[in-house]
Amino acid sequence: METRNIKRCEYEIGDVLSRVDGLVILLAKYRDRFFSFRQYANEDLYLADLAKYKRIQRAGINVPKLITHDREKKVLIFERFEEKKALDVLSVEDLKEIYFKQLFNIYRFCRFSKIEIDYMPENYILKGTTLYYIGEEIIDANPKRNLENYGLRYWIYSKEAADHLREKGFAIDAKRIISEEEANKRIVLLSVTYW
Repeated sequence: METRNIKRCEYEIGDVLSRVDGLVILLAKYRDRFFSFRQYANEDLYLADLAKYKRIQRAGINVPKLITHDREKKVLIFERFEEKKALDVLSVEDLKEIYFKQLFNIYRFCRFSKIEIDYMPENYILKGTTLYYIGEEIIDANPKRNLENYGLRYWIYSKEAADHLREKGFAIDAKRIISEEEANKRIVLLSVTYW
């Protein structure tokens, strides 16, 4: 098994979890814990992701903890959760209220910090009673793309959510798809309840 030494810790490197331009995310193990080991092809990408992480964290949004980083080796190592993503849960059952309560807490922090993140449910994991953002996107506030008018529709089993699930390779239960009117009503109720 391949190992990598980062800051005097020897990580066992496992499967490739993701590969995009200039970045490989690997499963890593140290002692009995698993981590996301992010190896960058160049320093600019490394610094950009590190800055993005710090900006999201400063905004008060729950994200997986940065365990260590090494600028020379261009590596960021994050804690890794085994829980299912919100999209995986939605594919088999409706999301419980705790998801929405936590999602609106995150949204509050975003609004206060004048930023937006990717509100699609595949970018979130519920660990215990805390929702974590595991996505990559962070942009300056954008009134045309926020939770209420873009993301929330994908957290309930609406037509848009079913289409999104289908695109991601999930089987669709046509009986669960709610009507446009019911989806709009649910979005308003969630916004009133948790905003």
